[in-house]
Amino acid sequence: MTTRRTVLASGAALVAVPGVAAATAYWPDATNWAGREPGTAGLDPVKLSNAIDIAMADRSNSVMVLRGGRRVVERYAAGITPASRQEIASAAKSFVSVLLGIAIDQGRIKSVDQSAADFIPQWRNTPQAAITLRHMLTMTSGQEFRDLALRGVVGDQFAINAAAPQAVLPGTRWAYDTATFHLLYHVIARAAGEPFEVFAQRNLLDPLGMADTGWVTNVGQGAGGPVTNYYSARCSARDLARFGLFAQRGVRWEGKQIVSGTYLRAATSPSHELNPAYGYLWWNNAKPGRGAGVGAGGAEASGYRFDGSPRDTFAAMGAGGQVVMVVPSLDLVVVRQGQNPGGAQALPTLLASVCAAVKA
Repeated sequence: MTTRRTVLASGAALVAVPGVAAATAYWPDATNWAGREPGTAGLDPVKLSNAIDIAMADRSNSVMVLRGGRRVVERYAAGITPASRQEIASAAKSFVSVLLGIAIDQGRIKSVDQSAADFIPQWRNTPQAAITLRHMLTMTSGQEFRDLALRGVVGDQFAINAAAPQAVLPGTRWAYDTATFHLLYHVIARAAGEPFEVFAQRNLLDPLGMADTGWVTNVGQGAGGPVTNYYSARCSARDLARFGLFAQRGVRWEGKQIVSGTYLRAATSPSHELNPAYGYLWWNNAKPGRGAGVGAGGAEASGYRFDGSPRDTFAAMGAGGQVVMVVPSLDLVVVRQGQNPGGAQALPTLLASVCAAVKA
């Protein structure tokens, strides 16, 4: 018999909805998203309400909790609506991870072990040709990123970031490197042979019904004229919850496979011993690891990323406490957006409190 103690100690795994066949699982449609009272969803109403009250008081703009795919909690601060698009900062990294997996499924990219130099000409016939897409997905590329702008690039982001020197050998250092990550937007576009946002709309946003999501970009000036520089995404709490539900359900949306299960399992599991808490641009709770140091990760310290929550928890996280946290074993998706919360443990505490409210 499975108990809460067993669930909390379990290893990371991507699982289907507990006790629910995929054919009978509830999916929100484009206009309606069914709600459910906490008690009938197997959650303690008082414990859950207390957890959400604390989160909202801690500078949250929106908090959502799904169980069984249905809305159990949906709370907004003044001026924020279900359609309000809010920037999700580095939580968009997990969107890009899924899109790269889709490009692999479609044969546009050979595998995560393909040399990134196949898409970044500046790295060909240099030591950087040893950098694979896996290194870029896992923050182990070894690139020097400290002097690169993360916003408002006036030139060609792709050319500037690709020209950065290599600091250490790939695969020998984990460092939270957003500038090198930004190259992956361009890698996907080059692999797909079309603008990144077109590929993303057709293969991820439209299939999941993410109608209130857009990309954070600016126009820079490259050697050949204007270029698009990519940074993050803006989306509603409901769209972020849709993304989390898709991942929690095991890569499908209403029976349609979005990305391979093998890829997403790898993406949401420990990817290396340099930081076991990090997968392919996703955070996980399977083993103790390190935080991002700034923004999404809070203080850099060893430990479980979501202490007090099940080991199969994984999450897309961004600066300021933008997050979708997924707990497959408890059939939970928890979204939080807003301003930077009061401490590095605010998000783990929120999730642990919601998990503690689960009765059955």
